[in-house]
Amino acid sequence: MAVIIDYGQIRVVYKNDFYGVRNMLIKKILEPDITENYAEIHYKELNQEVLDAIHYFEKKKLLLGKNNGETKLFSLSDILFCEIVDRKCFSYLKDGVWQIDFSLQSFLEEYATNGFVRISKSMIVNIYKIDYMKTDVSMRMKLILENGECIILNRAYRRGFYALLEKIGGEDR
Repeated sequence: MAVIIDYGQIRVVYKNDFYGVRNMLIKKILEPDITENYAEIHYKELNQEVLDAIHYFEKKKLLLGKNNGETKLFSLSDILFCEIVDRKCFSYLKDGVWQIDFSLQSFLEEYATNGFVRISKSMIVNIYKIDYMKTDVSMRMKLILENGECIILNRAYRRGFYALLEKIGGEDR
């Protein structure tokens, strides 16, 4: 790793395994005068390495949630799981539950590339928020999330769940 410090400005250039991006040159430049953070991706060819980098930055999308007359803007990556209750879609975050204006199908169509997968007829999970999995006595798979909550992977959705796990298996959480 090469580090150059210019009194007030830090430039870091290194190659690493950053969220699934392998051996890609990453430049971090502190610019105190800019008004908004941004990232640019320059590439010679659109390969898996570039797609992984794009995928990482797309995880930062924001959603609008409602709860008891309050409205909150939160990051897509903050969602542990989503569930349909009484034909309404709720996003479960570490700090609360927020209703969002999606059906599960439309949510998956929009954000499946961000690690969301269906685990039952009424539930999808953010695969990056699973702490560990364990098999139940009745051969059901329990998914234990970062916040300690336990949700069940329905047998009918196992194939899609494991396919996504295998696809992102090399990616760090």
